[in-house]
Amino acid sequence: MEDKTKRDFTATVITESLIKPQDRTRFQETKGRSTEMLIPKKKPDKLSNNHSKPKKKLSRKEISQMGIYALPQGSIRYQQIVPLHRLWCGYMARYLNNEKLPDVVDIQYNQLVSNILKADLHGAKLSVVRTKNPSMIGIKGIVVLETKGTFKVVSKDNKLRTIPKIDSVFAFHWNNVDVNIFGKQLNARSAERSVKKVKAFPECDLD
Repeated sequence: MEDKTKRDFTATVITESLIKPQDRTRFQETKGRSTEMLIPKKKPDKLSNNHSKPKKKLSRKEISQMGIYALPQGSIRYQQIVPLHRLWCGYMARYLNNEKLPDVVDIQYNQLVSNILKADLHGAKLSVVRTKNPSMIGIKGIVVLETKGTFKVVSKDNKLRTIPKIDSVFAFHWNNVDVNIFGKQLNARSAERSVKKVKAFPECDLD
């Protein structure tokens, strides 16, 4: 028993000798049971640059000023994007998954319409059937860029034209199929339209 007490006393003395003089009083008060209050707390490091808040995305105005989505006139020729239209036709065939289009009275017709309105139209061949701007009626071309409110198409004369969706009716053509769609039903970006619930427009008209 004496040996144990002697060993404890020796350990306490040795431990105390390792402590700074100004901290020995606290060590003696705790009788060596705890030294946690003698250890200074480390202040948390400030957030490094790697953990800083992500930079805000570019605004639409900044994108427009930088010309990220700008397509210079004369930079794209019609024959260059014909393969894009062929890819789009294959995409539509797989996307719709229909060998024969249903009639208006069929149950599958509403689902087909919903799928068409959600489809990506980059590469689609379209023509303007009706619009409030008479000079645009009859314009045909392949869509090279779709924004929320416009289609940018390249026609066979190699001219890039911007067609507003609103107040227009378009005819889309693929695999001997023509579909007329009101631009009002496409008034969204393709990525947003693909996940958006399709609303019914019982009275779509240009008036």
